[in-house]
Amino acid sequence: MAFPRHVLVSPLNWGLGHATRCIPVIRYFLNQGSKVSLASDGNALQLLKDEFPELEVLELHSSQVTYSSFGFYFYLKLVLQGIGLQKRALMDEDLVEAYVDKHGVDLILSDHRFGAYSKKVRSVILCHQLQFKAGLFSYSSSYFNAKQLNRFAEVWVPDTDTTPSLSGILSLSKQVNVPVKRIGVLSRFKTLELEEKIDYLAVISGPEPLRTQFEEKLIESFIKLTSKTCVIVRGVYNQDVLQNLPPHLSVYNHLKSRELNTLICSARIVICRSGYSSVMDMACLGKTVFFVPTPHQGEQEYLADRLEKQKIAPCSSQKKFKTTDLENLEMYSGFNSEEWPRFPLPAFRQTLEA
Repeated sequence: MAFPRHVLVSPLNWGLGHATRCIPVIRYFLNQGSKVSLASDGNALQLLKDEFPELEVLELHSSQVTYSSFGFYFYLKLVLQGIGLQKRALMDEDLVEAYVDKHGVDLILSDHRFGAYSKKVRSVILCHQLQFKAGLFSYSSSYFNAKQLNRFAEVWVPDTDTTPSLSGILSLSKQVNVPVKRIGVLSRFKTLELEEKIDYLAVISGPEPLRTQFEEKLIESFIKLTSKTCVIVRGVYNQDVLQNLPPHLSVYNHLKSRELNTLICSARIVICRSGYSSVMDMACLGKTVFFVPTPHQGEQEYLADRLEKQKIAPCSSQKKFKTTDLENLEMYSGFNSEEWPRFPLPAFRQTLEA
C-alpha cells in the first residue's frame, strides 16, 4: 500500500500517557507530509490540542472511569464499568466511520482505544500491554483485551526489538493472533545538556483520588526539605494554582512538552509513576528516577519491581514512600539512553507500506 495520506490518531483518555506517547508519532507523520487529525476526549484531547493547535479534531465519547482506592475493589469497579465503556466504544465507532468517509482518512492509529476502528480503512492499535496484571481478573481482562486487539490489522508495540525489552512480559501474548510489530521506544522529549539545578522533580499523573493523595504526600514532604530545590508538576487541567508555598518549592498544574522537557533535563532526580509512557520517557532521557506506582495497578507495580530488580531504578509503594528513600539512589545505575532505540526503528516505513 502507499504511504498514508491522512492519519487519524486516537489515544485513550486514561491518564495522559496514551496521549503523550502519540506526540512523536504525530510529528513523524507530519514530517513525512501526511495530514493528521486527532480523535479523543477530556484531558488527553486537550493535551494534544495544546501541542498541535493547527490539527483538526474529532471529539469522542468519554472514556474516563472512576476508581476505588482499595485493592480488590479497584479492579472490581473497573469491571463493573466495562459495559458502559463498551457502549461508548461502539458509539465512537459510528463517529469514526463518519469521519473516515467525510475526510478521506486512510489510516487509523488507535492508542488502546477500541472504538477508534473502521472496517473501511486500515486500523492499527498502539499497545504495549498485550496481557494484563490485574490480580484475580488477570486472565479475564487479558482475554477480553486480546479479543479487541485481534480486530485490528496490526498491533504496534512501542518497545525495542532487542533483548532485554522495556515492557517485559506485558507485551507478550499467545492470545493475540494479528501481526505484532515493535516500532521503537516512544518519547516526546529530547536530551538537553542542562545544569541540574533542581534536586527533586515530581511529575504526577494517574486516576483520582490516587493522584491527589500522592500530590498531598509530596507537598507535605517537600515543604520540610528547605535545603533542596523541589518542583512538582501536578498533571491537572482546570484547577486553581496552588498558593502560599515556600520559596524552595515550585508547583505547576501542567506544562507543554518543551517546558516539561527542560524541567526534567534540569533535575538531578525525577520522582514519577511507573506507567509505561513515563518509563519510556525516563529511559530515552537517561534519567535517575524513583518510581512510585499507582496503587493497585498491576502493570505499574510489575514495571517498577522489574526495574528495581535490574538495579536500574528503585521504587516504593505510595503508602510507604518517604523522601529519605531518595538517599539510596547511588546503588542504582539509572537509565542509559543508548540502550533503548527510539521510534521509528529502521523497518517502520516498510511496515506502513507493506
